[in-house]
Amino acid sequence: MGLHRFYHADRWQTLIEGQTVELDSRGLSRFGSVYWDAIHTKPFDNLNDAERREFFLEQTRSLPMFREQRPSRLQSMYGANSIDEVKRFVNTMIPRPEKTPIFEVFASSFTTLDMNWLDYVSDTDTYIQNRRNYWYGEISNHNPEIGERKLPMLEVLMQLPVKVGKIVAWV
Repeated sequence: MGLHRFYHADRWQTLIEGQTVELDSRGLSRFGSVYWDAIHTKPFDNLNDAERREFFLEQTRSLPMFREQRPSRLQSMYGANSIDEVKRFVNTMIPRPEKTPIFEVFASSFTTLDMNWLDYVSDTDTYIQNRRNYWYGEISNHNPEIGERKLPMLEVLMQLPVKVGKIVAWV
């Protein structure tokens, strides 16, 4: 499989042009190492909202229909299909970084998913279905049925290793 180009917002400014980003010694990405210990050691009631989101996403991904087809978020790097999409993502970050470099990155294994499914406020049954819709790769064009709709917010989960290219923009 060839290498495909995507774009990554390096909010921590740790990437270097020409670098290859790989899994760490525990088999995790930088993102994964932030959440792994929390979701595997803390009591559920002590998890913050972001840790709970990753806990539930990994639980859903472990279902047979997703386990072999979707990479773990904890072993992936995140990107976007275009510079405009990654800029849109940076503008939603809280806290918003002052200055963020946008790198082109190259991956051979990836999947594109709609992050909107992760943010819809809902009852428990809908919450579970939203996680499944995320992993199925559904696009959220007509959701929610009630309330204000948003444009899909696509993210590309790139399985590591990922090759870092040049800085193509700043936001």
